[in-house]
Amino acid sequence: MNPTQAMKHLLPLVLLLLATISAEPSSARNTISAPTQAAAGSASATEQTREALEKFYTEYARWMSASFDEEIAEPASPLDDATRRKVEKAREESGGDPIIRAQDFNKRSLPTITVEHVEGEWYAVAYLDTYENRCVIIPFRALLRKGQLVITDVTLP
Repeated sequence: MNPTQAMKHLLPLVLLLLATISAEPSSARNTISAPTQAAAGSASATEQTREALEKFYTEYARWMSASFDEEIAEPASPLDDATRRKVEKAREESGGDPIIRAQDFNKRSLPTITVEHVEGEWYAVAYLDTYENRCVIIPFRALLRKGQLVITDVTLP
């Protein structure tokens, strides 16, 4: 089994373990109830949010990995105002991008992006950083508002 296949098998377990251990306690987080089940036959609100977050993250990483001669539009930002300010401040202070926890993104990492639901509105985005050969895990708080993804928190490294 090659390293990428091994990571795909172990990633959900690692995500759950790390998210449980490293998640900061938050009174807002503790009061959030689990999303309710959507209409019968359709994906749950949790699964719809997970899919929307994975779609956004993949598009964002693809945009970050594009070379200068590629014309890929930056995806619309689903960050709420408070999270946008937090991310912009972190970018200014570190020179990196807290959404990907790096300064740039390698195209070879795109197929390794996964998103797992952790608890309530918390999700863990993970990918294999092929530059440093390490797994990067970023907790996000996200929800769907009127069918649109809204990211309400991104944890900082």
